[in-house]
Amino acid sequence: MAEKTTSSGKLTRRQLLSGVAIAGMGAFLAACAGGSPAAAPTTAPSSGNTGNTGASTTPTTASTSQPPASGSVVTVDQWDSYTGVDQTAHEKIINDYNAKNTGVKINRVYKADPPGSQANELLLTAIASGSPPGVARFDRFIVPQFAAQGFLTEVTDKAKTQGVKQEDYFPFAWEEATYKNKLWCLPHNTDTRGLWINMDQAKEAGLDTSKPPQKLDEMLTWADKLTKKDAQGRITQYGFNPIFSQTAIYTYGWIWKGEFYDKAKNVITTSDPKIVDSMKWFKQVCDKVGADNLDAYEAACANAQCNGANNYFYTGQVSMMWSGDWEVANTKKYKPDVKYLAVPLPGLDGPAPYGSWAGGWSFVIPKGAKDVDAAWKALYAIAGPDGELEYCKATYHIPTHVQSAKDPYFSEDPNHKVFMDLLPVSHTRPPVPVGSLLWDELIKARSDIEHGKKTPEQALKDVDDKVNAELKKFS
Repeated sequence: MAEKTTSSGKLTRRQLLSGVAIAGMGAFLAACAGGSPAAAPTTAPSSGNTGNTGASTTPTTASTSQPPASGSVVTVDQWDSYTGVDQTAHEKIINDYNAKNTGVKINRVYKADPPGSQANELLLTAIASGSPPGVARFDRFIVPQFAAQGFLTEVTDKAKTQGVKQEDYFPFAWEEATYKNKLWCLPHNTDTRGLWINMDQAKEAGLDTSKPPQKLDEMLTWADKLTKKDAQGRITQYGFNPIFSQTAIYTYGWIWKGEFYDKAKNVITTSDPKIVDSMKWFKQVCDKVGADNLDAYEAACANAQCNGANNYFYTGQVSMMWSGDWEVANTKKYKPDVKYLAVPLPGLDGPAPYGSWAGGWSFVIPKGAKDVDAAWKALYAIAGPDGELEYCKATYHIPTHVQSAKDPYFSEDPNHKVFMDLLPVSHTRPPVPVGSLLWDELIKARSDIEHGKKTPEQALKDVDDKVNAELKKFS
């Protein structure tokens, strides 16, 4: 059972330590997912969302319109980590809302995501201390965990009054937004994953660009021809980097048709033999690329140096990557003159669209927000149907509203249509009250396998043992 808050509404020290410890365990992947680990950045990191790369400009608090000349105005602080195209789109929505003089003013505050975890320790600390913002951006798949731990404000009644209905959303997004049949956030966007190829580099390497790889062995053949090394044997251009971008164990496991969760038994199953096999393949590719090369890549990107225009895919240092629909916006922004192609993930015997998975973010009202009514108005302006659709069109994410996702705009770009077509067959991470812990432990397991510290069998068994022990506490 989740621990209760104190009579003052603040979280207990035990809850804070639990939440922050879980939030800080991971390494390597950003939101729903990114590739390299990042220490505390000296410049703004990317917006995350499962690897979205933002601009290299340092974000600031959004400029806002003047408040009404008369009457009471409530200012709602809203925290997020957007940069680049995401920041631009988000700030426009806020500024347009503030210009309407509704009596609520949104004050957008940039807060960097912590390295290697999907939960923001700064936010959890602010909640525990009783001084949280009114609204915050929150990775949706971990909402059940932090709702169970008492970090979030339930919004079921607010949403019902607003006319928000379950049937208006994709089922997986609604499931991620709920815990114990109560709503704790509004879903904000979703995404899917495929294979991105720099076709200019493929053509230069003499590859048949009319036949992009559909099988994993074909992808590795392409990778061999696209890989370049210097005189010392160091890779200067990766055909495929097995730890870059959306190379979470989830991606590997679903390509192999593994299952991470048995819902009927409420048990995490990462030691599924199919997932183990996927990690054996991963280890072979890591060994082929070379530990020195992979370590050099991680070191080079340790301080958010590989975000935005410095992303290895846009600098030409990676020719093929597993990534998502948000890259459509990034290719247009950073390399509009380079030809890129998106296709379904390759599989063992052919294309593996079932290897794709859908992530996405949400906006929450943290526990202890001072004015929940004003916070809800701000949240709905940002993450309601209109705000979500505007944001998704500007950033090439996919709306979680079923009707909004039918907008022809999202299939006009051929590369983005690939990801729209993948949505019906994409998986989602288990929306369980240990989702963040599972994510962090899988990241550690991938690192242990990569560096030969554990066999795939042992690493994944250790994940199951640790996470299931915690999951039992919520049954």
